[in-house]
Amino acid sequence: MTKSTKIIIISIVIGVMLGIALTIFLFTPITANEILHRNMSQEERVVTNVMHHEAPTISTGFNRTMAVRNDGTVIVAVGDVYFDYSEILGWYDIVAVSVGGRRADEQFVVGLRSDGTVVAVGSNEHGEIDIDDWYDIIQISAGRGHTVGLKSDGTVVAVGDNNNGQLNVDSWSNVVAIAVGSGHTVGIRPDGTVVAVGWDTSGQVRYTRDWSGIVAISADWHHTIGLRSNGTAFSTLEGPRFATVANWRNITAIATSNLNSYGLRHDGTVVSTRSEIDLSDWNDIVAISANENHIVGLRSDGTMVAASLWHSDPLPPELQISDWYDIKIPGEQR
Repeated sequence: MTKSTKIIIISIVIGVMLGIALTIFLFTPITANEILHRNMSQEERVVTNVMHHEAPTISTGFNRTMAVRNDGTVIVAVGDVYFDYSEILGWYDIVAVSVGGRRADEQFVVGLRSDGTVVAVGSNEHGEIDIDDWYDIIQISAGRGHTVGLKSDGTVVAVGDNNNGQLNVDSWSNVVAIAVGSGHTVGIRPDGTVVAVGWDTSGQVRYTRDWSGIVAISADWHHTIGLRSNGTAFSTLEGPRFATVANWRNITAIATSNLNSYGLRHDGTVVSTRSEIDLSDWNDIVAISANENHIVGLRSDGTMVAASLWHSDPLPPELQISDWYDIKIPGEQR
């Protein structure tokens, strides 16, 4: 074979390979999410992940843990049962859940359907599950005695206990995310500023007014924490009496429970402000939810883990979720 023939053959092979590569590139579907993440900095990825994230698919609270499966049904683990939750097993097309109430007689749960309507069961002492007429909802959050929904147009609706003004959200607009504490309600605007109303005994409302660059929030009884676009966090309870979140880095999601805070790192590990809770063996975590004395995590393979401040072996019934599987990853399409 002459040298010129070899060159021709090599050129043909290279041409064919380039043609195949170009065909794959042109005809392989590319999702909007993939396009958004190209050439992004870590900060831009945090903002995009949070702002385009669906509502949480896992939620834990007093004596209950709930999760949405990929088929749109819901699975629940309960401890001391005050209400009949069998109705939950008939829910369908669910994309998000939220657990409300702090005591046994306050228990209620809320589910968001893919069509923007909402279902709920449990205590209705304050009208907290009067959500039958809600529509166009894209996120839900349940507190001690109130429920809040974010609509697709950026407005917010709320029902239930208004003893501390936590339902005074009628004037809110252009909101992109919400969180609910026991007696307060918090929202994020697209510019990263925060609006908040309700119970403010520990500054969980007023201290958020100077925050900026916030892309995610979590709220509970005594405090509010916010995640900034650079992966750092703010807490309304910073100070010598409380464990700080100021040294957290590379955080992509947050959860709070009473005086405890948790952060999900970009590498799938979880950090806590309470040294008593051991999360050292947690990995591949993609979502977290916390209650007063415990935390649950969703792994990338759709399984779940749980840890408690006071109970380790065995875990209480509401945390016996190690055999759960096929749990929906937030933001993923079914």
